[in-house]
Amino acid sequence: MSAPASRVMFLGLDGGTWNVFGPWFERGKLPHLAALRRRSATGILRSTTPMVTPVAWTSFATGCPPEVHGIHEFNYLDTIERTIRSNHSGRVRVPHLWDILSAYGLSVVSLNLPMTYPPPRARGLIIAGADAPGFGWASARCPEFGREVASTIPAYSHKIVIKQRPRTFDELRAGVARLIEVFRARVDAALLADRRCEWTAMMVHFQNLDSLQHRLWPYLEVDETAAGDPLWARELERCMTALDDGIGRLLELASERDAAIVALSDHGFGPCRRLVNVNGLLRQAGLQRGLMYGTRFRYRASRLTDRFHRWLTRGAPGGTGRRLPRSIAGQVGCDWKRTAAFAPFGQLAASVYVNPSLDLNASRAERIRREVIEVLRAAQDPETGVPLFSDAYDVAERYGLDPALAGMPDVIAPSANGYQAEGTWRVRMQTEILRPDWNLPGTHWAEGVIAIDAPGVKPSSDLNATLPDIAPTVLAMLDLRIPNVMSGRVLHEAFEDPLEVRRGPSPEFEPDSLFPKLLAAGFGSNINQ
Repeated sequence: MSAPASRVMFLGLDGGTWNVFGPWFERGKLPHLAALRRRSATGILRSTTPMVTPVAWTSFATGCPPEVHGIHEFNYLDTIERTIRSNHSGRVRVPHLWDILSAYGLSVVSLNLPMTYPPPRARGLIIAGADAPGFGWASARCPEFGREVASTIPAYSHKIVIKQRPRTFDELRAGVARLIEVFRARVDAALLADRRCEWTAMMVHFQNLDSLQHRLWPYLEVDETAAGDPLWARELERCMTALDDGIGRLLELASERDAAIVALSDHGFGPCRRLVNVNGLLRQAGLQRGLMYGTRFRYRASRLTDRFHRWLTRGAPGGTGRRLPRSIAGQVGCDWKRTAAFAPFGQLAASVYVNPSLDLNASRAERIRREVIEVLRAAQDPETGVPLFSDAYDVAERYGLDPALAGMPDVIAPSANGYQAEGTWRVRMQTEILRPDWNLPGTHWAEGVIAIDAPGVKPSSDLNATLPDIAPTVLAMLDLRIPNVMSGRVLHEAFEDPLEVRRGPSPEFEPDSLFPKLLAAGFGSNINQ
């Protein structure tokens, strides 16, 4: 049986959703994406728990769920030093798809994919995503290519463009103009990389589709939250048209290189009804105690100390000071002697830890976990009676592991569609459980998109896949052995004939932390977008 593909191009549509694409196709918009959908096997690609960028894209790239690859959130908790640290690619416990292809002697091009910072030791050209503190750091594995991109494509940026909801039309128009530039520059960089590298896999990732939907959801005019403002909607149309035009250019390149196409998103999108204050829920249930007025000084002092350290390192190469550890005491203002559970961070899921400083016995810790689960499962929107979380579970019980050793919370509760759980703690918000956020009209929903266009594909719209299914499917498409560690399944139903599947041990893999080496070398000080 011959392999159905010799090359694969990935289109990373961050936050891409049929909730937007479907209505726009019906309006006759996004013709390139619409044509891709018609000739592809398409369907729903379910996100991870939590459905956030680092977890989801790592699951795509490793073919494993979070409890296996080790990335649970943007941050992780260091219980020994009692600090909160930023996740990075060096903490991924299993081989990345780029590592596997390199082990076969194949080259990759990867532009802007999250959780590829520090860039892995892979053959080809890799520019990391928005989690890299500066462009020099993002392109540290291919510095010559990075310099060429910076000099010939000055509009290229690996960063998020729209970080706040525009307040005026002029502000919107300026943001859209910049987004259009960034979309075009990403495609220009892909075409440049194609001339520099004989690639087997190419990933072109469009992170800013996510931020656009977060901040401007009502102006996409796709549901009951539509703003009904034709001027603002027209600007969004310009932006989405530029994205579709860029995808059209990439589809032409894929056709010229005889490459299969896999278009996918890390999660879907929809309106954000309310933010959910997880620590407020725990406090309301008596599982967490706040600081008395006289003792809040310690909390504020810890918070100011963290900020002062970041200020001292503001001139570090590539802005690395922003990635310094933060103290738990400066993030969550609790009376630690009377607090049983807390959420030090989290987006789109309640990530709850049992207070390790209490030194609890096993039965008492288990009772606290059960109480937390009961609280989260019972939480509802008082206006509608809709549950705020789609589930709540004991991590040790569900996955059969020690959460502390695995770097995971004790209890996880993914947000229900339309709600965004927040671990952020503020004194003034300690009793406010639900609140709307004008600056965040859109949020992640669980149902993302998948479209596969390859030789032998069976055009349909009924795929039902998860993110860990993508890597093993692509390896089978390329007629390469699938590592045993990949628990995702091969999507045979996307093809007229089942793919040949060969499994075996993973290639030699050593997690690489490039961070200290780059700091010593001063990377990021010359190019920092």
